[in-house]
Amino acid sequence: MDPVEKIFRDLPSPAADQAAQDQYGEWDQQRFRQVFGSIRSSSSQDPDRELIAKCAMALSESGDATTLRSELGRLALEKPQIQDDGSMKSQQLKYHAWISRGRKDEEYPFKPKGSLEEQQVDLTKVNHAFLPAKLTDPKICANCAKPNAQSACSGCLVELDSHVVMKMAYCDKACQTQHWEHHKPQCLGRRKVCRAISLLYDLFVMFQKKAWIEKQVTGIVEKNGITTILHGETNEWALQGKPFICNFPSDMAPSEQHALAVLFDSECQQLFSTCQGLVSLLLLPLCKMVEEVNIIPRNAHRPTNDMRNDTSHNAMYNAHSVLRATLKSGEQMAIDIAGAQYGWRETAAPWAVWTSHRVTGKACPHPWGHAQQTMQTLYPLLASQFIQVSESQRSSLAQSMQTAVENKMKENKVTSAGRLYKLGDAAFAACKGAIMSSAEEALNNGLRQIEESMIGRCYIDARGQWQATTTRQQAEALKHVWLSDKDVKKAKEKGKSLLMMYQLRCKAQFRRREFKAAGLDMP
Repeated sequence: MDPVEKIFRDLPSPAADQAAQDQYGEWDQQRFRQVFGSIRSSSSQDPDRELIAKCAMALSESGDATTLRSELGRLALEKPQIQDDGSMKSQQLKYHAWISRGRKDEEYPFKPKGSLEEQQVDLTKVNHAFLPAKLTDPKICANCAKPNAQSACSGCLVELDSHVVMKMAYCDKACQTQHWEHHKPQCLGRRKVCRAISLLYDLFVMFQKKAWIEKQVTGIVEKNGITTILHGETNEWALQGKPFICNFPSDMAPSEQHALAVLFDSECQQLFSTCQGLVSLLLLPLCKMVEEVNIIPRNAHRPTNDMRNDTSHNAMYNAHSVLRATLKSGEQMAIDIAGAQYGWRETAAPWAVWTSHRVTGKACPHPWGHAQQTMQTLYPLLASQFIQVSESQRSSLAQSMQTAVENKMKENKVTSAGRLYKLGDAAFAACKGAIMSSAEEALNNGLRQIEESMIGRCYIDARGQWQATTTRQQAEALKHVWLSDKDVKKAKEKGKSLLMMYQLRCKAQFRRREFKAAGLDMP
């Protein structure tokens, strides 16, 4: 047997892989490490042997089976056609192509030929940007259970772009009146939570757009129904001493939805950690309990794929974190602030409805605060210095926003989140607008202070590693080493090495003294 075919034979079959998720809620990463660790591709005749060997080498160095799976999906998507030759390779590639495209139920590649399920699906009518109407737009009266109910409770009806997100259906006003005492706690709870989520979401979007961590994105395109993030030469950016905290390049995206996908890509846990105080202030008082829940996503409308270092990092292979809020009425709600990375539009939905369509396998809940505790434990041990510096800056900015929100609420004589969400529609809209303006002002002031401090500027040290300046003295010592846009353009025109220019500037003796005084280890 060809060594590459043996690799694909020894991996969990698609059926076994899905069964493992149902039981454990996670990938069998250990199996992937074992299988790819045994590859002997030199004797293979497979046309993809070099890529498979490269994946195996990367896995041995990083232990990251998630990225390996994403690369298998990339290999599958780049093939004009996956041959249906009965090999395990073809089955695995079909399976990973399906996952990479969004793990859509109707596109599952192993349905029995001619099955009723296969015949009934009309791919042109499936839009996973919203939950299916059959789940969110009930036609059964909540009071008398008669079908074809045409009315709805306006107090907790949620619609977005003509799509019903949440609804309590009734035959008529009489049925709604009879049911009100039973529905009242649920209605008021939903109304308050939806207001809280709308405020938190707008704050998060503003925070991400203004205080994004620079990722050297050069383009945002849609390919194969996937939002793809393109990157340039990373060291070019680093050699210029650019700040890690910057404005998000929204103008690169073909639409606002593509921009939001990139804005929230792999940021779900990070937001819960960095902005924990805002969630605690604006959401927790409304709930009996809030949990952070990790899920494996399913039925993505348009997943996001980050192509940094020419390696695929497709969001479909990562766990996604959402909040499960148990309201005081007892109802459980899914709160998905970062769902845009999968092309999902709704940010709130009844938990059972949301999980029935958005989740594969087992959901893994954790207590509120888990993300922040994990970050605080792991970052000092695992995160690069520049990430620690930039995340510290973002945490400071989030705290400034929170203080501004609290002060504006007091100024408007709204002493709690509960009282804020009890306001009439016009009063709430006015107060929300004032809160957003105050938070934006605090964020802008904080960003200005970071810029003036010159802390968090990128440089490359003697080991070739990225670092962030931690003092103004360091930035001043590096000021004449960093390359300007003009330097970069001129060097490219003459075919000169930017890194050599940078290193040459570091050689001057007077600069070596400045580096030493500032605590810099430079080339």
